[in-house]
Amino acid sequence: MLTVVGFRLGNGNRQMTAVVTESGRLHRAHGPYGAPGRASRPHTPVRDNPVHRHVAHLRGLRSRYMAKGYSDELIAGACVQLELEETPPPPAPGRAHSVEPSWPLLFRAFDAAVPAAPGGTLEDAINRFYTTIGAPFLPRRPDRPAVGGRPAAGLPRRVAALRRALADGTAVSSSPRLAVGYTVTADHVRLHVGRAGESLPRQDVVELHAALSAWLHLNTAK
Repeated sequence: MLTVVGFRLGNGNRQMTAVVTESGRLHRAHGPYGAPGRASRPHTPVRDNPVHRHVAHLRGLRSRYMAKGYSDELIAGACVQLELEETPPPPAPGRAHSVEPSWPLLFRAFDAAVPAAPGGTLEDAINRFYTTIGAPFLPRRPDRPAVGGRPAAGLPRRVAALRRALADGTAVSSSPRLAVGYTVTADHVRLHVGRAGESLPRQDVVELHAALSAWLHLNTAK
């Protein structure tokens, strides 16, 4: 069995489906309404925590396609188990990667496994996905209502820019010159010393944020 999480958006004529698998691969397919569509080359696992990284990409894809006019939520979000084994194809001779004809099976299986009325949101599905595969995660709160068409309006410009970067799957990291550093993604706040590191629970992140805010206010004039 293969556990996946994904969504499908449409613009009235065409649809786009994106799915992340438990092995940390991001698959996409585009096509007309009612068809599985053509599978694009998948994004293979990268760096540490590939599942979390591609789930962040999944969120970013949804935001970008919604902005492009894909406003029909054909599948708002679903976490399902497929009777498939995900085996990446070997590269074709002389090519870095090739699209294997069996890949569309993943999208047809996804269609068949998604309930007729799945309900819930993409975040609900992502939470179920993480729980099912046993991956650590911090449940995300719903986004604040958009004001003037811009999410999280009223945030300082730098904070808003970093928020967009995190939503698009980009990690925010400290300078490599620091002996003790940090890496922030959409799902984790991680402190590290050399190769050793630890992800902070949400409550510790809240306390750290409060302490840093207090320090900045205390040292504003310095």
